[in-house]
Order: sequence, then C-alpha cells, then structure tokens
Amino acid sequence: MRFQFIFGFIFLILALIGIFVGLPYLLQIIKSNQSFSFSFPRFIATSTPSYYYGNQSPASYSTSTSSPAAFLPKISMSVYRYGQGQISLRAPYFSGAPINITGWKIKSEKNGETIISKGVVLPQFEGASDIVLNSGELAEIIVGLSPLGGSFRVNGCLGWLSNLYNIGYALNDCPRIELGDLSELDSQCQELILQTSSCRAPDDDILNGYSSQCRKWVEQNLNYGACVAKNRSDKNFYKEWKIYTGNGNQIYDPLHDKIELRDRSGSLIDSYEY
Repeated sequence: MRFQFIFGFIFLILALIGIFVGLPYLLQIIKSNQSFSFSFPRFIATSTPSYYYGNQSPASYSTSTSSPAAFLPKISMSVYRYGQGQISLRAPYFSGAPINITGWKIKSEKNGETIISKGVVLPQFEGASDIVLNSGELAEIIVGLSPLGGSFRVNGCLGWLSNLYNIGYALNDCPRIELGDLSELDSQCQELILQTSSCRAPDDDILNGYSSQCRKWVEQNLNYGACVAKNRSDKNFYKEWKIYTGNGNQIYDPLHDKIELRDRSGSLIDSYEY
C-alpha cells in the first residue's frame, strides 16, 4: 500500500511539471497565429487509362475536345494470325449513332491495303448497300471469295442456305417450328416436322409416306424464304457481318507486320503491331 502511495505521488509531481513546462509553449504558438494544415494530392483522370496524382496536372493533359480525333468512332480491331488471316472489327457498346465502315481501309505495312466494300443486309431479299455497325455489332473480314457472291450479314435463317451454298461454318440454329403452327396437320405429320433437325426439311423419300397436305405444308414453310418472312422482325434476327476480300491474297504478314484501320478520310482508328 505504501509503495502505491509513493508511486502515485511521483506520477502527480511529473504531471504538474509537464503542465507548467508545456503550457507556456502552447500559449506562445497561439499568440503567434501559427496553424497546422494538411494538404491532400488531387486525383486527375486523364483521357487515357492512366492516372496522375499531384497538385498540378501534367502538361500533356487537356480537357479540350476541339481535336478531330476526339470525335472518331472507337471501333476496335482484332487480328487473327492463323490460316489465311482474319480481322474482326467491333463497334463499341452504347456507341450511339451507327458507324458506316464501307470505304474504310485495312493497311498492312507488308501487304498493302484492303478496302471494305458494300454488303448485303438480307441475302436473296436485298441488294448491296453500305455496311453499318450499330452498338456492339461485329464484322469479320475474311480472305477469299464469298459463297454468296459478296459480303453479307448473317441472320437467324441463314442455316437454310448453308448446305446449298457451302457457307463454310455451322449454321444450325434456325427458329424452330412450334406445335401451335401445325394445328391444321394430322398428328403423324406434326410429329415428323417437330422431330426434323433445325434448318432442314424432311427428304422427299420420307415425305412420300405422308399425306399430300403434309408435303404441301413442308414445301411452303420449311425453307429460307418462309423463315425470313416469319422471323425477320425478331430482336435477335440479325447477327454479325461477313466481309470477304474477293481474292486469296493475304491481307497481312502472319509473322511480323503493322496493321492499321483507317476511315474514309484516312484518320487512324486502331492499329496493331507484332
């Protein structure tokens, strides 16, 4: 108990000394109007994916949008360095206005330039027109001749033409026939149609075993034209563009090259070097 009393007394004496020594110094600071301040660096997001910390913005940073480059469409380019070669162009999502890419150029440092021509939006129903990409849409530039005679846009019914024209890639996802579409047919014909593969009609040899009404319905409804007439207004009917160069010449060197995408005015949109 005595030890605790002595320890407490010593602690009290030290506290009093600290107050008498420190208080005059604190009063002196207040009288001289000195103050403490803390400054935090500003955060500046530039027009590039990099960031800058500091009290002054870098000399290269500008908020001006008067430069024509600020208004260029931000289409991205992907290069596939295998086989004959292929380039994909993707319009940005939420890009706003459609982007017309007809007349744009793929410029290779080694193999010259390839100009994007017109294409057919709906094969066998429309003629060639400018190729326009809406928000998020894709265009594939392919070396070679088109199986349909020119560039075209893939749609949900194109699988009906894939065997006839050897399009060269799987298109087996045509809109299926629903049971409600077959109410006028007998049950055997209904079952035949429902069991038939997508984008295909039953063979003639098979149809010989069914009624004439069944055959007539198949001929009128299980084909490309009927599919387009029924489904062309669907939201996801139209898909990517297939743009063909029209010859077998490689559009870039598969080993080392510099490839640029330029619009009709010659402005650089995107580039890739390897």
